[in-house]
Amino acid sequence: MFNYILKRFKKIVIRILSLLFFLLLLLMIFLYLNYRLNNKYPNPNYIYSYVNENKTDTYLNEKNTAFLQEKDIWAIRLDKEGNLIESFNKPKELKKNFDIRDVARFARYYLADYPVFTYVLDDGLIVFAYPKHSLDKLPSNYYSYSKFIFNIILVLAFLILFLLFVYVFYKIDIKNILKNILPLQSAIDKLYEDDYEKLDEYGDLKDLTKTINEANEKYRELKKSQGKWIRGVSHDVRTPLAKISWEVNKENPDKKLIQDEVLKISNILEGLNLTISLSSIDKENITSENPLKIIRKLIVDKLNENSEREIIFENNIKTDTKIKMDENLFYRMLENILKNALNYTSGKIKVTLGEGEDVISITISDEGSGVSEDIIKRINQEDLTNITKHGLGLFISKQIAELHDAKFIIKNKNSGLEVSFIFDK
Repeated sequence: MFNYILKRFKKIVIRILSLLFFLLLLLMIFLYLNYRLNNKYPNPNYIYSYVNENKTDTYLNEKNTAFLQEKDIWAIRLDKEGNLIESFNKPKELKKNFDIRDVARFARYYLADYPVFTYVLDDGLIVFAYPKHSLDKLPSNYYSYSKFIFNIILVLAFLILFLLFVYVFYKIDIKNILKNILPLQSAIDKLYEDDYEKLDEYGDLKDLTKTINEANEKYRELKKSQGKWIRGVSHDVRTPLAKISWEVNKENPDKKLIQDEVLKISNILEGLNLTISLSSIDKENITSENPLKIIRKLIVDKLNENSEREIIFENNIKTDTKIKMDENLFYRMLENILKNALNYTSGKIKVTLGEGEDVISITISDEGSGVSEDIIKRINQEDLTNITKHGLGLFISKQIAELHDAKFIIKNKNSGLEVSFIFDK
């Protein structure tokens, strides 16, 4: 959820920054174009200063005229009566004498459509003329107060319009966020209800909707599994309890039978507690170990307890081969299978430790009558309903194998049961 909100917030910020960047870009273009146009022709004050500093007995001497020629500027110099004293590149259509009205006119505006700039000398005037259509002269030497206020209002209007755009984008994004979040909120409220409706997994919140759907699916599986557990355990406990009740009501109860039935109930509860605790095992405590030493210890322990039985061990792995395991759980996983084989069969038992390119396999097979295919099916489906005898032990071994990311394979083979565990190296 936080990642989604952060992503949407980033989009809002990016849009605002994009708008600011766009406005800044327009301003930069505006300033650059003005700079280029202003620098195409030199400043009139600079022209006057250059000519004034390099004058001799005349203003339009050879050095100054060369400078004006380079800048594409022509010039005339008038005395106090408006008579032409000297000139450079003066257009032929211009007269040689100007009255006070002419001076007032071209000093403020243009001279024969040429933008001209007039400077006062001690003995008259000097006029510099730029090419036609090169510069525009301001029509007045004042600025309208109302126009200034209008421009201020215009700037504020543009700013308000910009902020309005930002607000619109913000509202659109917030609306989209709420539109996507409200169904999630409703789904979370009904996550553990029977009428939960699966969310469509698409859009920006696809990962989140998928997680919520998976959470509901896990809850349903857990609920279903709990029902199976209750039915399975109640069935397995009901029979011993019935036998105990029957014996207790007798005048001479069979104490040995009662003890055996109590032991059965104890084993069922122990198995139940173990399967529940497996879900909270921290995989970080699993380390890389060689399975050979644990298997040898297990076989030795069981032979000491059952000296009359024959357990054949076949080792086909290297001594330095390791797999990730919890040693106690690994021992319990194999012990359940080997113990079942010792308790419910009378023939030879074979334990095979094999090695492939990327995997290690552990196979335990016996010469008994196997188990029903219905029990195998229920174990594979994690359904403990009506599992009797060693079905619970098989299921616990399957759970431990899955905790170690191993494959659990159980099948009847050659009139016996074969259980295999396949581990990644």
